[in-house]
Amino acid sequence: MEATQKSKLIIVSFLLGAILIGGLAYMGLYTTSQEHVSMIHEKIASQGGKVTAITVVPVDESPFEKSGKGNTIYKITYEKDGNTLTAWYRSINHSSIIKEEEAWILPR
Repeated sequence: MEATQKSKLIIVSFLLGAILIGGLAYMGLYTTSQEHVSMIHEKIASQGGKVTAITVVPVDESPFEKSGKGNTIYKITYEKDGNTLTAWYRSINHSSIIKEEEAWILPR
């Protein structure tokens, strides 16, 4: 095999490998996000509520004092007994070693 063909083969192989790894990472993050949403619905239902909206927010817009790159903070709006309430959930998303523990803030 000529040097130019070998070089092209190496470049194409590298690009295909990068695309494959990127696709697997995306699928992993998507699956984790869906697990979080499912768990949020279960938690709110166990409190007697029904979720109306789930939003990802930055730490400075949440009541959590600390959060790392390995956390995702969700603002959950839900209905309970005719009232609209807000709950907060700090999840662990496994994307970084810098993270705080999983936590919930629920209205009393």
